[in-house]
Amino acid sequence: MTVQEAWAGATKSLADAGVETPRLDARLMLEWTLKCRHEDLVRNPDRVLDERTQVIFEKAVSLRALRRPLPYITGEQYFYGRAFKINRAVLIPRPETEMLVSLGLEKIRDVSEPRIADIGTGSGCIAVSLACERTEARVWATDLSGDALKLARKNVVRYDLLDRLILLHGDLLGPLPLDKPFDLIVSNPPYIAEREIPDLQPEVRDYEPILALSGEPGATGADGAAIYTRILQDAWDHIRPDGWVLLEVGQGQSETVMAKAKERGYEDVAAHDDMSGIPRVVQARRT
Repeated sequence: MTVQEAWAGATKSLADAGVETPRLDARLMLEWTLKCRHEDLVRNPDRVLDERTQVIFEKAVSLRALRRPLPYITGEQYFYGRAFKINRAVLIPRPETEMLVSLGLEKIRDVSEPRIADIGTGSGCIAVSLACERTEARVWATDLSGDALKLARKNVVRYDLLDRLILLHGDLLGPLPLDKPFDLIVSNPPYIAEREIPDLQPEVRDYEPILALSGEPGATGADGAAIYTRILQDAWDHIRPDGWVLLEVGQGQSETVMAKAKERGYEDVAAHDDMSGIPRVVQARRT
């Protein structure tokens, strides 16, 4: 089987399975299997796959045809320009979540040696990205899932951050120290109501961890926004005056979350749209 034949065959198999981007996914799996770049495939379409490589590629295609997300097959996903180890204990980092990093960096631009907290860190992609971008920052990251923290630690080690990034096991802000306030608190918490889970795409519904999607039973409430109330309430005791809280929200949740922030007493409350024009990140400043 040549590269061209493998690519074409995988594209058809994935299209028949209902995968949204069959040709792209087939290409990415070929690059992963052959450990090569896109231009290498184009330059040498008649390259023959050896038996072992063909078996690995066909297995990957069969898993993707079952709608397993690509990062759960390759074990890696890029976020904010860096590669992160991924497994089924954590959500797959999304491009829109990068807004938490870029906005967070903007909010602490003039703060020296900032203290940052990432609530519900998952793979650690947000916390690691912030720590890498601000090399003098100290970062605390929490998660309720012990398995998620095991994976996050691998990413912390990968970027040599053990001396500046502390992983804590526990619920939301509960494990954070109270002795010194934070300059920035960021979170991409569970925000999908349980009743909405059956209607999600198979890649999400059947593979991503329910704990990261909707939290423990009943945690997200009827509208998916209940966890934000807890975060905004608890963050008040952890954030310094003029410190910022940044929260990723689901589609249609921004007005509810902004109202919760204003009710608690935060100021400069606003929502930022993602590339699709959906309000994706809510900001709030403690005065």
